[in-house]
Amino acid sequence: MRLAEEIALVTGSTAGIGKAIALEFGAQGARVCVHGRDAERGAAVVRQIVAGGGEAEFLAADLGAEDSCQELVHAATRRWGGLTVLVNNAVASPDGHDATIGEMDTPYWEHALRVNVTAPMWLARAAIPAFVDAGHGSIVNVSSRQAERPSGGLAAYATSKGALNALTRVLAVEYAPTGIRCNTISPGYVVNERRDTNLAPERRTRLEAMHLTRLGEARDVAFAAVYLASRESELLTGANLQLDGGSSIARAASFG
Repeated sequence: MRLAEEIALVTGSTAGIGKAIALEFGAQGARVCVHGRDAERGAAVVRQIVAGGGEAEFLAADLGAEDSCQELVHAATRRWGGLTVLVNNAVASPDGHDATIGEMDTPYWEHALRVNVTAPMWLARAAIPAFVDAGHGSIVNVSSRQAERPSGGLAAYATSKGALNALTRVLAVEYAPTGIRCNTISPGYVVNERRDTNLAPERRTRLEAMHLTRLGEARDVAFAAVYLASRESELLTGANLQLDGGSSIARAASFG
């Protein structure tokens, strides 16, 4: 059990990448606080973890509110008697709302930065005392390749992820003396259980051509998160793991 004795809070963990992380954490021995807005989906994730022999509880919280973020951390700490891992995975979805800077809606811009950057800061701030009490702590921020290689029309998402990467480095520098580490995972394209259910063959071929290896899956991010959350990575802090099948370093062979 690579995460035995660890207590983890994984935000946005009722579906997709967050769900995969929560399930893998549970399988690796961590006690897991599953977070989201849908209690039914959250309960389903908890049942999966428990069925696999793990321990978990669902906690709901609005990450757009400072008090709610603080109470989420405190509730997790009360439930398990401490906290040693925080995974900031929840995100303000850009689907249908994000835009170019010239077309940006100010309320959406502020919402994206609040959920994608400010909420992770609030959560980290609330978790630091528990980490200090435990003698160690690991913060894993789930970012995106968009922070370094943005696509047009995702201005708020890409900007917020770039700021999240900077937050990772700040936390790493400021809290290394206390045994607290902070690292980032920046996935490339990850197949989504809802978005890609009916992925057209032509689009799949195009997406596969962007990678040197293969298309990413949620479990790939989960495996990376386990490493960063575990004591195996004690030497690693302030790093940004580009989990993108090599597309950040080279064009795929099929592109020439």
